[in-house]
Amino acid sequence: MTKAAAIHQFFSSFGLMAYTTTSVPEDAVFPYLTYELITSAWEEGDVGLTVNLWYHTESEAVPNAKAQEMSERIGRAGCVVGCDGGYIRLMRGSPWCQSLKDEADDAIKRRYINITAQYFTEN
Repeated sequence: MTKAAAIHQFFSSFGLMAYTTTSVPEDAVFPYLTYELITSAWEEGDVGLTVNLWYHTESEAVPNAKAQEMSERIGRAGCVVGCDGGYIRLMRGSPWCQSLKDEADDAIKRRYINITAQYFTEN
């Protein structure tokens, strides 16, 4: 599985539609998440990825619970995602999660999440 496919599979495993930030369809239905697809390789250093959770709700609890689920899945030591030629280690970035307001609609709740990726692949 390519690095891009492995990252997509991981983010799709949270029960939400997952889109790269450059491929969100105009008819996307809440809730969903977006992520930056940034790839790297062995010894090229840590890569910062951003994930955004998008909900249309009056409740802060719902998006907060999903952010907590992601945090628990990644864990304190990170988690490993297999891919062609090696693996990717995903870790919680700092700060982990920020609550953002949408200027267009107060019912749109967004969580801005920082993830650090280490690519243990040849290329």
